[in-house]
Amino acid sequence: MKRVLASAAIITAMALPAIAADNGKSILGMTRIEKEVSANKRYGFTRIREHTRLGRRAQRFELRHGDCGGNKYWDDCTNDRQRVERKEDPKNRIQRVGQQVWYGWSFFLQSDFVDVGPANTTLGQMKMQGWRTPLWHFNMRDGKAMMWFGDEGGCTVGRVSRLRGKWIDVTIFADYSLSPKGPSFLMYLDGKQVCRRSRTMVTQRMLNESKGKLYLKYGVYNSYVSRWLDRRKTQAVSAKAFNDNHAVSTGGSKTSKSAASQPFNYEWGVELPTQVVFYDEMRFGGSREAVDVRMIEERGGKPVD
Repeated sequence: MKRVLASAAIITAMALPAIAADNGKSILGMTRIEKEVSANKRYGFTRIREHTRLGRRAQRFELRHGDCGGNKYWDDCTNDRQRVERKEDPKNRIQRVGQQVWYGWSFFLQSDFVDVGPANTTLGQMKMQGWRTPLWHFNMRDGKAMMWFGDEGGCTVGRVSRLRGKWIDVTIFADYSLSPKGPSFLMYLDGKQVCRRSRTMVTQRMLNESKGKLYLKYGVYNSYVSRWLDRRKTQAVSAKAFNDNHAVSTGGSKTSKSAASQPFNYEWGVELPTQVVFYDEMRFGGSREAVDVRMIEERGGKPVD
């Protein structure tokens, strides 16, 4: 019996990523810039030394007006979007359906960071390959910072005005099983719990209609930018704000015919403000203690980068 239990433990350990006991495993090393749809500007993503939460280096993302790209599967430029994001690749490296995972990172918004609401600014999202809406995504719009769960609503976790000009520490727990025994999602900002969800994030329908592989994305991602441009335009533009008619699951199967789905083809008289976001100490692991930068710092743990 002991041999059977030992063998099962070995198999389970092999199925999960190797995680250091004291400070988790680096998310940066599991991701790459998503060149397929990002604008691929040299300023878009850089590693810097002069501004960090902990350790020697941090990540800097910069998104400017018109920074969009696309390929044969999806085109941000024709779907009212722009972004510079890092993407987990290959998928399922950090988490898989059926697993429980903890994430930790810190982000910094410059003091002059502009909220582009009613457009969206997304700083992190969990996607399932072949399913359009994210399982969860950290979003800012109209002065509020929100954690959303697909199209099912979510939690207001803070005010954008209170997040500027300082490092904010994020800790997240996610259960990707079909039948969670406890909370399916927890989020902490600076050590305080700001969001809790019990409803499952992964359904059988999602698995039936997708490829089922999970992948994390983070950086700066704007969607429905025509809403901001339309509200602040100084020149007459015939196009109306984008109306998204894409299917929830497949995304690309229904294309909107709204002219503003291509917002950068019009002269609005204004441009979207440049957004700069810094990230540091990005980890994943099997416990809060392994990824929470405050806990790691308190016990004298090593930086992850």
